[in-house]
Amino acid sequence: MEILERYKTWIHTHFVTDCVRLPAHRIREIQQGITPVLRRLGIVYGIHFESLISEKTIRIVLECLPLREDLQVIEAELKSIIKTIPARPVPTEAIRAEEPPSPKRRI
Repeated sequence: MEILERYKTWIHTHFVTDCVRLPAHRIREIQQGITPVLRRLGIVYGIHFESLISEKTIRIVLECLPLREDLQVIEAELKSIIKTIPARPVPTEAIRAEEPPSPKRRI
């Protein structure tokens, strides 16, 4: 997964990624990786994730507008955290297994 774009809104910083879908365990992985970095920089705000229907991307949203130097550190750390996460999760296929018929009992 990669960051494609970064932009600021009124009170948030958005990192637009090339990821289509993000499982819960990957969300926790990103949060656990970036939270110590934010705390070290003195940032008490966290992150959340957005996915718009009109876009086929996941946004990592930092809930503040940090200073330029801090933003560069955060983006670099975020890139290193997400680089091993695939942009498209491996498709899974459900396989239905049928139970073998039970043998008939003779009386």
